[in-house]
Amino acid sequence: MAKNILFLKGGGKDEHDVSLVTAEYLKQQIPSQYNILEVILNKDQEWEFIADGKTEKCEISFNGELVLKDSKHQIDLVIPCFHGYPGETGHIQSYLEMINIPFIGCGAEASLICFNKVLTKLWLEKVDIPITPFLILNNSEDKKEARNNFFEEHKNVFVKASNQGSSVGCYPVKTKSDLDQAIKNAFQFSKFVILEKLVTPRELEISVYNYQGKVHASWPCEINCPDKFYSYDEKYSQASKTSTVLKADIPAPIVEKIQKYAIDAFNALNLEQFCRMDFFLVDETIYLNEINTFPGMTPISMFPKMIIEDGIEFKDFITYHIDKSLR
Repeated sequence: MAKNILFLKGGGKDEHDVSLVTAEYLKQQIPSQYNILEVILNKDQEWEFIADGKTEKCEISFNGELVLKDSKHQIDLVIPCFHGYPGETGHIQSYLEMINIPFIGCGAEASLICFNKVLTKLWLEKVDIPITPFLILNNSEDKKEARNNFFEEHKNVFVKASNQGSSVGCYPVKTKSDLDQAIKNAFQFSKFVILEKLVTPRELEISVYNYQGKVHASWPCEINCPDKFYSYDEKYSQASKTSTVLKADIPAPIVEKIQKYAIDAFNALNLEQFCRMDFFLVDETIYLNEINTFPGMTPISMFPKMIIEDGIEFKDFITYHIDKSLR
């Protein structure tokens, strides 16, 4: 009997539509011997089963079944195609781990840590992986002097909501008069906010993944953003002016350092299967910026392109992780 693979997608938040594109692309990679079930978390935060162009309310039961009004389907594996909440945040993975359903991607704890910019910074700092100077804020006036001092020291800063993806809640600030408003805006998305020293780097992305029992780090690709801020619109809009170079022109010794930092971070944070890491390169200085535990996997996304550039067919890559998770 064919195994059932459940695709979870949507999410209802800022990255809802991108999640749908990722799910569609990943469906094309699934071997024909598996049966695909699809469930969307709609914009009203309701689960809906999709079949033959129709939707029906559903739930995932504690005994690992997809429960509909008149039928049930055993779930053998889940592919949570969420960017941001509730997938990269670890919420879905926590539930699946609790009810013992295998899934593709990083586990709950690693997802939670990497989606939280505060925790990520603290972890990376602890394991001696270079990061840009930063200051953590809670929503308190107690930090006002500290944040003013931080701005005076670095002159240009990035204000970031701690728990957001795809550059949502992120604001470059170059004048002190804009600082308080940017912080106020960021707190609308998160209970914690980070101030980072704003650097003028080359922006690099790297796929880090487990394949055939070994952790690999791809050659970095480069993001060339004319506005110097890779915003949500620049990532996903049809009008984006950003270009990408699949194999960045970087000296091999620097690439080797980046790859080492990437693999060290992958192991230190107990990441599993795959992720995308974003690095800054300023002259020869390397900073690890962020870790994405379920990167975009659309036809234009750099994560699958870098896997393919490493000589691995993306269908083979996904099949490997499906088979391994089902064992």
